Amino acid sequence: MQGRPLVSIVIPTFNRKHYIAAAIDSCLSQTHDNCEIIVVDDGSADGTGDFLRDRYGMEIRYIAQENQGPGIARNRGIEAARGEYIQFLDADDQLHARKVEIGLAVFQKNPDVAVVYTHYQFVASDGKTGIDTPPFEVFTDDIFCEMLQLTGCHILLSSSMHRSAALRAVGGFAHDVDFRSAEDWDLFLRLAAQYKFHAIDRRLVYRRMHGDMMSDDRLRGALGRLKTVQNARNYGWEKCMSPAEFDRKEASRHHVYAVYLWRAGDRAGARRHFMRAAAIHAPEARQRQLYALYTRFLPAASIEWTSALARGLRKLSLR
Repeated sequence: MQGRPLVSIVIPTFNRKHYIAAAIDSCLSQTHDNCEIIVVDDGSADGTGDFLRDRYGMEIRYIAQENQGPGIARNRGIEAARGEYIQFLDADDQLHARKVEIGLAVFQKNPDVAVVYTHYQFVASDGKTGIDTPPFEVFTDDIFCEMLQLTGCHILLSSSMHRSAALRAVGGFAHDVDFRSAEDWDLFLRLAAQYKFHAIDRRLVYRRMHGDMMSDDRLRGALGRLKTVQNARNYGWEKCMSPAEFDRKEASRHHVYAVYLWRAGDRAGARRHFMRAAAIHAPEARQRQLYALYTRFLPAASIEWTSALARGLRKLSLR
């Protein structure tokens, strides 16, 4: 097997029976012919298990668990993986036929690189029709600080291939059942704090855009981004920004989460997070304390009313 290292492709799935065959078929079509495909079914209720057993049999390794979120499902895949390298793939995405081959070539030439990520192509819900895709974002060698400065993950997880040893060294994904969005950002920050990344500006993943994407859940997304920034207090942020800058970043994540809680009808939860933001970052505390008061009597739209009033008053003061 020299020159043909085993690559484990880990696919978490939850009620994606209508998409997952395309994902698996793209793995079976890889030009690198020494891949194992591990599907972790995160509590699907759409017959995914029977469908996969009937269609693929021993061509894949199928693991079922109770629903715990995509990060924990991927951790099950990491635990089961036998490969020296792990390629992640979401169940509604697809890999270019040379994705694994090209990633492996980079790893073999760069023994100090732990993560290889590539560009991707957005496709419509049919999985084939290309649609507008943002430009590829290439980070510098200071990838940790650049990623931390962002408000979310700018590397598509399905585009990433990892040395298994590095994934296991940082502990994989956060083992938190409430961490169902931005868990990839958290993982990439922990990896970037210790290891080198390599970017390939080639569209080697097809990212299916459809109306049932987990990334569209804004409440979970806001919570995941908050959790990521809170966790990042343990990752060495001090080399990237001042304590006041980090406090402001965490406070803003509490603020955004509070707004989504408020819109969802959880006024008490919104109030707690507005007050937490006020306590963390004093310069904007008065405004957030006001919003916390608003949550007792007013709808979430009152934030927009207040902002519009403030803009109007500023314009008047400049005349």
